Amino acid sequence: MICISINQESRRLALFDMFNAAPQCDLLEVRMDRFGKAPDIGEILTNKPKPVIMTCRRPADGGMWEGSEEERLALLRQCIISKADYVEIELDVADQVRRFPGCQRVISYTNLQETPEDIADIYAQAQTKHPDVIKLVTLARTPEEAWPLVHIVAKARVPTVVVGLGKPGVMLSVLGKKIGAPWVYAALERGMESYPGQPTVSDLKDVYHYHAIGRGTRLIGVTGFGEREYLTVAVLNAALTHFELSARCWPLGVGNVRILRKIMEAVKLAGVIVDPAHQQAILEMAPQLHATAKENGAADILLFKDEGWHAFHTASRAWIESLCAAMKTTEATEQPLKDRMVVLAGLGGPTRTMAVEIHKRGGSVILASYRKKAVQQLAQALGCRFIQHDAIYSTLHNVLVICDEEKEESAGRGDLHPSYLKPGMVVMDLTASARPSEFLRQAQDRGCTVITPQQLFLQQIAQQARMLTGKHVPREVLERAIPESFAEEA
Repeated sequence: MICISINQESRRLALFDMFNAAPQCDLLEVRMDRFGKAPDIGEILTNKPKPVIMTCRRPADGGMWEGSEEERLALLRQCIISKADYVEIELDVADQVRRFPGCQRVISYTNLQETPEDIADIYAQAQTKHPDVIKLVTLARTPEEAWPLVHIVAKARVPTVVVGLGKPGVMLSVLGKKIGAPWVYAALERGMESYPGQPTVSDLKDVYHYHAIGRGTRLIGVTGFGEREYLTVAVLNAALTHFELSARCWPLGVGNVRILRKIMEAVKLAGVIVDPAHQQAILEMAPQLHATAKENGAADILLFKDEGWHAFHTASRAWIESLCAAMKTTEATEQPLKDRMVVLAGLGGPTRTMAVEIHKRGGSVILASYRKKAVQQLAQALGCRFIQHDAIYSTLHNVLVICDEEKEESAGRGDLHPSYLKPGMVVMDLTASARPSEFLRQAQDRGCTVITPQQLFLQQIAQQARMLTGKHVPREVLERAIPESFAEEA
């Protein structure tokens, strides 16, 4: 079930939100600590469009209650006597708010700082308070922090809800559905969250496909919690849905890589999409490397097959294919890079790969960096030219690929100035994440052929979707899954 949190200061607005939220959820959580005036409990319960959970949270538990503790407990007792469907009561005061027929008590424990090592003991204590439901709210940023909570829910004899705070908390929301948590909390809309990073109801339904997840669903991890990873989950889930496969993507923190591998195998993940920040570290799992993963010393997708993990690097192919496609729009030829001057700005992870692939296709590579010794060594290893970063402005070239953000340490200078760009140049920024960078916007304004982050993303995600499904995914399926805000900006 999905429970939408109602966080209004006004009773009237709270009732309005309850009716708007009701068609999209199974439960409503009414945050009484958010009200500016004392709530009219009878009015709320009389007009509820769905079952409600009444809560009044203390500041120590992330709430906004400003009255006395005696007043707060009296309010919770009134909710129970008035036969609210559920009333949330903190573990440490559970003995002070007794049971009453017609109302179920949710015994909660909240820790805003961590998932404590003794969480199992805390859970056992909660079981002694005659709960109808137990709720555990903690900061769980990595799989190893979340793992004790997963064990608790998987073996729970009492219905148990786990809430992970912050963006990584969506790990627990999705996994909780698979292992039997009775409900998950969501915000009605962006900006109406109970805590930073809480997923919205549309996130759960349209991005994470919450209702499609069951005990038999195979999960595919997507590491990281940025915009690009959010898009990856949305688009890949659309591809899996298109082929009616019983698998869905699961947001995943990394933490300790060796522990992560054990958790991945315990959850029986079918695969993992790896964010750029962890593509080298993930190799500590010692997967079998294939093709460009071996050449790059990095992997952006892992697949579990033949009783082992296999690593691939799909981004490099997406980069070069996107570059060639863009250049063909400026000149119709089967060898668009042949004899073209290509500047690779910055010594990031993509630099070596792009240099090798461009050289294979007959292009002339020029490396540019403030790091004099490093750029010289890489240029000698690759057999290409190199220049200082500032010399980009006076060096003739047809193509610019930004591979890394660099600054000159002594002068604090950095970032290329787009004023030198000319119509007809091809520009690609591999440092941009999910949205076009300001440099790309200005390049487009100056008449350059720009390869957008979304074009690169779709090129790469199409490869990953095919590897995961074993089938060609129609491009329109992938494009339709991109949220409107990203599509409009692209």
